[in-house]
Amino acid sequence: MKIVINEQNRRNFVSQVESMLHDKLSKCYQCGKCSAGCPVNFEMDYTPNQIIKMTELGMEHTVLNSKTIWLCVSCNTCSTRCPKGFEVAEIMDVLREIAEKRGINSKVEKEIRMFHEVFLNNVKSNGRIFELELVGKYKLKTRHLFRDVFLAPKMIEKGKLKMHGEKISDLNRIAKIFKDFE
Repeated sequence: MKIVINEQNRRNFVSQVESMLHDKLSKCYQCGKCSAGCPVNFEMDYTPNQIIKMTELGMEHTVLNSKTIWLCVSCNTCSTRCPKGFEVAEIMDVLREIAEKRGINSKVEKEIRMFHEVFLNNVKSNGRIFELELVGKYKLKTRHLFRDVFLAPKMIEKGKLKMHGEKISDLNRIAKIFKDFE
């Protein structure tokens, strides 16, 4: 199947991504180190370097509907490995944001989108992550109340799930960060 891309649409998409990214897509010379180091690469439909190249080529429909942008966990392994200092994890954030603004819903990654939403709301309300609240709200939203429930006692025992969350003292600073990105 041959994909035909309108040059003006390509330029508009690339310009939008680069302005939000504050970097040039052409900085990536496709060495593949980002993809080789990605811990969730095996689940992705396209590798991180493929996403960068497809974005540069203006393949916005493919990129914005990919599983990859939602599976990226923003661990920054890719960005750290990049010999050119390209912020690979940041482009995934930018592409997710564009997809959200355009109302593109990935049917395959519905639960990842739900987690993303619950995660951000958790940060908005606490200034940091309160894991127990995060997990609880995510389980309610997905209606998978008992999936992985056997892990909870072990996590509580090891101190991974605290019973009480902490809020930062100045939630207004967090609110400003979220407002700046609206």
